[in-house]
Amino acid sequence: MPTLRKAAAMAALAMAVTGLPLPAAAATAPPAAADFPCPPVLGICAYDVDDNLRVLYDDEADIIPPIVRAANYSSDPWCFYNWFGYGGDRRELAPGQVADDFGFIIRAARRGPCD
Repeated sequence: MPTLRKAAAMAALAMAVTGLPLPAAAATAPPAAADFPCPPVLGICAYDVDDNLRVLYDDEADIIPPIVRAANYSSDPWCFYNWFGYGGDRRELAPGQVADDFGFIIRAARRGPCD
């Protein structure tokens, strides 16, 4: 079943990026992230400094262009950093949590709590 969920999430993302309408069931979001414009994913939905949608499923040590806002649609906490390679200031997002403004731009992200 996880493969089917991932395939459904990727199809929804492809439809959202191409501008095709999403079915009503696919357009629902977790309550904490309901106001964050994002297709349904099982990861991090983020927008970069140019307001382009970006989806993260795995750790990323070098995010270019940097992220400025994100929503955690995964079941794990994620740690976001303002320096490449997981350095500098950091902020943790719990599952279902949204950051409309981190207070700094994000250049790296890692699944798991901030240490």
